[in-house]
Amino acid sequence: MTENIRKTNDFLKEKFYGNSDNEDYRYRYEHTLRTASIGQTIAREEGLDEEGLILACLLHDIGYKECKTEEDYNHHGRISERIAREFLESLDLEQERIETICYGIMIHTEETENLTRKPTIFELSVADADNIDRFDAYRLYINLQSWVIEKMTRDALEECADIRLSRYTEYRDIECATKIATRMWRDKISFQIEYFNRLKEQMNKMKEFQKELE
Repeated sequence: MTENIRKTNDFLKEKFYGNSDNEDYRYRYEHTLRTASIGQTIAREEGLDEEGLILACLLHDIGYKECKTEEDYNHHGRISERIAREFLESLDLEQERIETICYGIMIHTEETENLTRKPTIFELSVADADNIDRFDAYRLYINLQSWVIEKMTRDALEECADIRLSRYTEYRDIECATKIATRMWRDKISFQIEYFNRLKEQMNKMKEFQKELE
């Protein structure tokens, strides 16, 4: 890893942890590491600025600790961009690279119609890496915990599975900015679909067996 990446990781840990052992900040830090790893894969496969994309992915959620309202969280990319810009200017980076890194960070939470210009593939890849991690195995584990799945009724669990399957089937054909990101995205979505299909199959078998007992 480059010196710029090491300095960014140190800055990230200081921002997210500081003197706090808050579990949410631990998750947020680990999410940025997973996102940066995905960004590295995309950059290497597509011939993008590898160091730049890793930096952008590491810093894409740096504004979380300063979010106070729902509006802040919905547009935390803007807050992250402001904090990231100030930090990036302390590194040995050309201004042009800083600008494209910051724009990629800012737009990862914005709707397309709100953008001031057409983003580059590099800039779009920040959101791609973020979204790919959001639909991978660890995030599914976190979601299942938050649903308190063991306390859900059978009907509620089936409804939850149906909603997810309907949503993820629509998501499966989404195109990312690069071919590698699209392949990674569809792999994660297919994993989610397979999981919820298996969950429904297992529940149906249980219900069929229960009927035989009655």
